[in-house]
Amino acid sequence: MIHNKHNKPKLISKLCFGTANFANNYGILKKKNNLSKKKIKNILELLKKNKISNIDTAIFYKNVEKKIGHFNLKNFSIFTKLPKLPKKCTDIKKWSLMNINHSLNNLNKKRLPGVFIHHSEDLIGKNKIKLYEALLSLKKKKLINKIGVSIYNFNTLDKILDEFKVDMIQVPFNILDRRLATKNYLNKIKKKKIQIHVRSIFLQGILLANIKKIPKKFLKWKNLFKSWHAWLEKNKLSKLQACLNFILSFKQIDVIIFGACSKMQIKQIINTVNQSTKLYPKNIISNNLKLIDPRQW
Repeated sequence: MIHNKHNKPKLISKLCFGTANFANNYGILKKKNNLSKKKIKNILELLKKNKISNIDTAIFYKNVEKKIGHFNLKNFSIFTKLPKLPKKCTDIKKWSLMNINHSLNNLNKKRLPGVFIHHSEDLIGKNKIKLYEALLSLKKKKLINKIGVSIYNFNTLDKILDEFKVDMIQVPFNILDRRLATKNYLNKIKKKKIQIHVRSIFLQGILLANIKKIPKKFLKWKNLFKSWHAWLEKNKLSKLQACLNFILSFKQIDVIIFGACSKMQIKQIINTVNQSTKLYPKNIISNNLKLIDPRQW
């Protein structure tokens, strides 16, 4: 195992605060995370103090854009996501413009650094050209700087990369789900000069959960989780350390999305990033979509 520390003066700048849990019972343990304005303000102030300037959100996260837009976001780069394209949408350009204007109003911004198509299938469906042209139009209007697509299915990613020029890709990546690396997508994407944003770095909390609190539906993979916890114990690492060591070992990654419900959790993540090494388990991995794709839980 390699124990040397990362050369990382700017690793913190790769961090991006994810807001999915600001309004929803997000993650494997489904804790209620409907945070007060005061707590949101404190979190934003802590992010600013630590030079974490990226925030990931979405139009369809219940009132989250409005909640964070209540505060001064001058020093933050906000990435949002379009909802699923309605089946009976007759004017996609109008629909896209309406959604982005809604986000800009909620966030008190004149322009966003980037917007993601949340349902990647929309970019391979019958209206794919119209949707892509609608986003190009938003770019020309200088309402957004970059066009991105959020991926679950890597077969979809291949089709999109072959047909469209996108600026950003958002993909799941963690200790168990290594498809981004094992299938050589990291290099393929970077060759096209596309930004890589990774999410689900803790697999919606399951990688950080106490082994006794993992829901029963995951018991079929109990041997995998036992191996994970045994490796941590043997190497004297916390779950958080190993997860972040893994992600930070891939230099091709531009943005690392993480979620947290408190200042303490954010501080733990910042401290762990600052002390990260290249030590992580090499063989604890799964290709079973029923485990690594939260949509199938």
